[in-house]
Amino acid sequence: MPSLLARGAAPATAAGLVLALALAAASPATAAPGDVRVRVGVTGGSYTASVGLVRTAPRTLFGGFYCAADGISPTPLTALVDADEIYGLGGVQARWDTATQDYVVTEIHGDAASGTKKWNAYVNEKKITKGPCHTAIKGGDKVRWTLEA
Repeated sequence: MPSLLARGAAPATAAGLVLALALAAASPATAAPGDVRVRVGVTGGSYTASVGLVRTAPRTLFGGFYCAADGISPTPLTALVDADEIYGLGGVQARWDTATQDYVVTEIHGDAASGTKKWNAYVNEKKITKGPCHTAIKGGDKVRWTLEA
């Protein structure tokens, strides 16, 4: 039986075999569980922004409460806070509402909610009906926060 070299195959080096095996065994690069990439926008106040992709995940916010829909999914609020940290939206402030067991956004970039205006979140142009930490988002979603009367 002829050898592989006799049949025209190129000789393999040990380094080449190690590299091929490493590439074959490596898992594809993926985000951590619960990690998603979304687009975030802010409108309605004097400040308007639309930022690139934001990687967000469930986490504790404002030094207090864990923000995760169903305990495992990122939310419109985690996306907003992460967008502020990555792109510098000018600051996000929120207060904990014990009645709803969720945060209420009170200010973004100096544009404050008031008795006549409040910050509302939209996911894929649909206004959320649960609180911002009780609404799950997924990769590819568009999250928009709007100051509305």
